[in-house]
Amino acid sequence: MKLLIRLAGVCLGFSILGALGVLAIVVIISFDLPQINSLSDYNPPIPSQIYSKDGELLLEIGKETREIAQYSEIPPLIVNSFLAAEDDNFFHHSGIDYIGIARAMLKNIKAGRVVQGASTITQQVAKSLLLTSERTYTRKIKDLILAHQIEKKFSKEEILFLYLNQVYLGGGYYGIKAAFKGYFDKELSEATIAEVALIAGLLVAPGKYSPYINPEYAKKRQSYVLNRLLATQKISQEEYNLAVIEKIKIVKRTFSEVKAGYFTDWIRQRLISHFGKEDFISNGYKVTTTINWELQKKAEEEVWEGVKNIDKRQGYKGVLKKLETIDARNAFREEQKENIFQEASTYFYFLPDGTVEKEFSEQLAESENQEDFITERKENPFEKSIVLGNGPISKIIPLLKEKEELVQAQVELVNDSQRLIYVDYAGVKLIIPYDNYKWAHERNISTERSYWSYVQNPSSIVEVGDVIEVTFNKKNIRTAWDEVQSNYKKRNLPEKLENLLKTEKFILAQLDQTPDAQAALVSVSPKTGELVSMVGGSDFQRSQFNRAIQSMRQPGSAFKPIIYAVGLENGYNPASILYDTPQALGSMDNQLSWKPRNYDGKFKGTMTFRRALEISRNIPTILLTQKVGVDKIINYVKRAGLNLDLPEDLSVALGSFGINLLDLVKLYTVFPNGGKKLKIKTIEQIVDRSGKQYFLEDEIKSENEIEDKTEPQAIVTDAMATSDDIELTEEEAEEPENPFLVNLTDTQVYDSRLSYLMTNLLKGVIQNGTGKRASSISSFIGGKTGTTNNYVDAWFLGFSSELVTGVWAGFDNNDTLGWGETGSKSALPIWSGYMAHGIKMMGESDFIAPSGIVNVNINKETGELSSSSNTFTEAFVEGTEPGSVSKEDDTQAEDSSSYLNNDDYFSEQ
Repeated sequence: MKLLIRLAGVCLGFSILGALGVLAIVVIISFDLPQINSLSDYNPPIPSQIYSKDGELLLEIGKETREIAQYSEIPPLIVNSFLAAEDDNFFHHSGIDYIGIARAMLKNIKAGRVVQGASTITQQVAKSLLLTSERTYTRKIKDLILAHQIEKKFSKEEILFLYLNQVYLGGGYYGIKAAFKGYFDKELSEATIAEVALIAGLLVAPGKYSPYINPEYAKKRQSYVLNRLLATQKISQEEYNLAVIEKIKIVKRTFSEVKAGYFTDWIRQRLISHFGKEDFISNGYKVTTTINWELQKKAEEEVWEGVKNIDKRQGYKGVLKKLETIDARNAFREEQKENIFQEASTYFYFLPDGTVEKEFSEQLAESENQEDFITERKENPFEKSIVLGNGPISKIIPLLKEKEELVQAQVELVNDSQRLIYVDYAGVKLIIPYDNYKWAHERNISTERSYWSYVQNPSSIVEVGDVIEVTFNKKNIRTAWDEVQSNYKKRNLPEKLENLLKTEKFILAQLDQTPDAQAALVSVSPKTGELVSMVGGSDFQRSQFNRAIQSMRQPGSAFKPIIYAVGLENGYNPASILYDTPQALGSMDNQLSWKPRNYDGKFKGTMTFRRALEISRNIPTILLTQKVGVDKIINYVKRAGLNLDLPEDLSVALGSFGINLLDLVKLYTVFPNGGKKLKIKTIEQIVDRSGKQYFLEDEIKSENEIEDKTEPQAIVTDAMATSDDIELTEEEAEEPENPFLVNLTDTQVYDSRLSYLMTNLLKGVIQNGTGKRASSISSFIGGKTGTTNNYVDAWFLGFSSELVTGVWAGFDNNDTLGWGETGSKSALPIWSGYMAHGIKMMGESDFIAPSGIVNVNINKETGELSSSSNTFTEAFVEGTEPGSVSKEDDTQAEDSSSYLNNDDYFSEQ
């Protein structure tokens, strides 16, 4: 008996020690637990969004796709389904389901492996919000302790709020609100019983039970949840029966493209640089930019069409590949067909038997029954024709995109007598008429003038089996007879063939190709500085290099308005006479003379200041630069807010330096806005998840934007040189004060009267000069072309009262665009298409003359007062008009050095 008592004492001692040991372990682990109070500050990662000014979502970026749903907006059906799937005793336990743990242990022991868990929803909240996902006993103990503490601090509804917003439900969706939008494009209140059961069934293993990946397994889990809802009387038998047979429509997973790619990516990079990547993609920032989405779309369309037109003028690059066999052609067609259905599809069906059905499965099956495309007749060459037989394939046509885009098509028949190319795109029958392929001459890109003729026979460029690029509009459906008649005189055809041509339909297509040339567009408001549109290249998907801000290109003649603006500040007026005559000037290295020349190699003698700018003459511009001084031009650019690396010699007159498009547009804003320096604005508002606003505009600048604090002093010194520390010569002391400089400030960087004169002069460029191709858009617009040596860069910069827009076109590698590809030919069409739409949207008005402007009738050729038929009404700053002051002295530079015969430093810009 004593032995038994001793043994019992020993056992009791060990039990007490064991209990104390367990207690000690629990206490030690408790010290390492996170603070429960952090649940009060529930801030899960939320994606940030970038919007256009008019509310278009341009980009959503985040580590988790999530939207927070308040508990009050979660229907009871959703709550009941998740409880049925995970923890139907939730409202009756205190965070730990001991009965459930025991039941799970027994099942696991019987199975010899883990087949069932016993974590409550409260434990899952603790795990997902506060702990790691490691599978250890220590973590399990932490789960239990934290679950108990959470139950003490929070109500059941608060715990469910945390849980239902935190859970991962597959497809990249976190929380129930994002999941129901992502899977079904529905709000929580719109979901059906079958849909709710499907989502609730994902909780155990979202990847394994995903309807995207394993629909059969997804059906099993959905059935389990439905059975639990029925067993717990949360739904009726009738509701259960309907849910079991419901055909569920599930949204396809797609990867959305970035809208306004070049601009949006520029904004994204700067925001991440400021906030840090982790903060920006997790803190739910809503960023409203200045971009106008409708104008941005138009800008992208015009840039794309513009570079395609440039590319076609350069010639045809040839077919993409050749399909040698019938099998290869059929396989190519079927692959395209499948791709069309896939791209057009936005959802699929989750069926009651656990299988899925494609949105267009019936149409795809029907399209495969189409008969042969071609029927050849050999009795008469003109009868070598085509039977379209679109029949079931016509189901594809409505799926084709409205917007014309490049697609690959295979050549089915080439008919020289009809001058038609018959092609197939995914079984849809297209015909390319003569006018739509005649451009495809041999490719030749050269600075030398070359001559080429239109293609005569289609067989000279393509043959059967060739894969080519085409564009077409599905609305442009005609008969073959229409196209034959449009190209040939009426012929005597066999009645059978004539009837065939009159009845068979086809879609009109155009031979096309992916362009190699690039273009960029920037448009800003001259009143607010808001960046309205930015396109940094022809296709953001192909190249993310932003040519609007990253590419430094020579502006050529597009810089001339700056020279003329400085000229107006320094004694010239619109009627001043400039000389377009042979000149020999000191070269950059002062060892040789530089003999500049004009684009056409000719000299026009004397002309007015206005006319020299309108027709972009080089010699007058260089002489004007020499007369006013390069230092004044550099000073003007700095006043406008840019720190450009300008050459300190006369080559600056021809734009022989690098500048990006955004900065060049900024220089032009000074003219239509009354002489004010603008700060380019790209962001309207930034708000984080809590509603706090951020203002970052001061930190967002273009590449060469500066804050010139010494600007006012520089202007006064340049104009008056009155510092007591400077000894003035007698001639300098008598130099009169420049009235156009003394009242300038850090913001008013150019005299408002002169800015009006510049708008007037640049309107003349469009009405009577190198920009005349844009004259039909409006009478109230101004602008300037620019073309650099060997047609490397093509520019057009111009403005209305509401928009200042610049366009550049060229190759990234500085190759020539080809002979004749001037700013007027390559860049101006893009500018015109965009500005016509911009004026239609934003309105137009003429520029209002400030006080101090007078209008005088002058002779267009001599600049003198006139009342003859050659009279032109010109605007002047009062006191500078002809008759009020002495005429400008001869501005022709002295010919102090000999002419160069062959070694020109520069040619036409």
